[in-house]
Amino acid sequence: MPELLSAALFERDGLVLAARRKPGRPPFAARWLLPLTVVSEHEAAEEALRRHAREQFGIEISDEAFVDTVYLEDPDDALRYVANIFRAGMHTGPMRFNADGDYDDARWLAAGEIAQVSMPPPLCDALLRILEGGAAAETDWDTAGAAGGGVPLAERPEEHGPAPAVADEPPPDNRASWDAIARTYQAEKYGDRYPGRFMWSWGIAEDDVRLLDDVRARRVLVLGCGGGQDVVALSLMGAVAVGIDESKEQLAYAREYATRHHVENAAFVEGTAEDLSRFDDASFHAVVSSHVLNYVERIEAAVAEAARVLKPGGAFALSVRHPFDTTLSEAAPYCVEVPYWQAQQDWTWSLGAEEGARFRQRFWPIERWFALLTDAGLIVERLIEPREEMPLHDELDAARARLVPHTLLMKARKR
Repeated sequence: MPELLSAALFERDGLVLAARRKPGRPPFAARWLLPLTVVSEHEAAEEALRRHAREQFGIEISDEAFVDTVYLEDPDDALRYVANIFRAGMHTGPMRFNADGDYDDARWLAAGEIAQVSMPPPLCDALLRILEGGAAAETDWDTAGAAGGGVPLAERPEEHGPAPAVADEPPPDNRASWDAIARTYQAEKYGDRYPGRFMWSWGIAEDDVRLLDDVRARRVLVLGCGGGQDVVALSLMGAVAVGIDESKEQLAYAREYATRHHVENAAFVEGTAEDLSRFDDASFHAVVSSHVLNYVERIEAAVAEAARVLKPGGAFALSVRHPFDTTLSEAAPYCVEVPYWQAQQDWTWSLGAEEGARFRQRFWPIERWFALLTDAGLIVERLIEPREEMPLHDELDAARARLVPHTLLMKARKR
């Protein structure tokens, strides 16, 4: 006899709230679902829905309206379920994500995103059918910040800084996007802003942290060299620097930049951080990467390759966006909006009069970075979380930078 489930369909601006159940917590462990619960024999379907909303999201709901019935089978244990889907409005209180509850993530998804997450196919099909069949119910959502032990669910980013991605489009192609905005990006954001200075972020120079070893007469590989600024800075510091990047347009600018700064001992090659097969084992004294690895899809391969091309005793030094900074809302008052363990973020970067270029970035918690480096045979020597990273221009919000670190810097050495 199939068990009965009640599922809540919360809608906002054409988006549907989906939640991922924690691993090891059936039914449908580690899969994306609507918020749903098993209906006990002593409660009605609507009562189960209200109980679940209070326990998992700290809200009272009202005006439940039956929408559809979906028949599901959990592939982990072959148990069968009948899920009744109810549209529901939030009656009172801000919605809070209960980190100790049934779910480890919750997000607002558009139709194009629903098919991209690990959701039981019958439920996915039903949701797409519902979204195509009618407009979302009007709901008065309270977007107040977190209080007590809860974490507010992620809203879409505000219209400043990186803009939200268009969810119905295919996954972003980072290479094509960098090619599209390379010239404008260099003209407006980077270019000759820091001539001859090695920058770990918009507000941190190598002189501030002294993360690198002495690079004089040393071979240094720059992962994701972009417009060549890091390669040129290292060359001016005395290194024999090589930059690798997947964007042809960025590399074209990099070669021009090196010529403009009269640097002749710099080389640039097209390729990705995940595949450094053109370079021999133990061929570099140092590998560096400045705010690039968040764009890499196969991070394990990139770290392993960096370790492979390092000479024994060589160092891998890198900076990435701090994973905790990615959880905060874009606008004050700053509050945690998404889980610290979020996997990725799609966004659109509009520059000048050009059409926006869509990117995908990935974020990993600090413990994951530690594991990546040590699993590759490296010894972590330094980990820096800069306090009050002050922007050198308006790319960073100074008030936000005083609350949490924007950048995470690490240095690991090959045995």
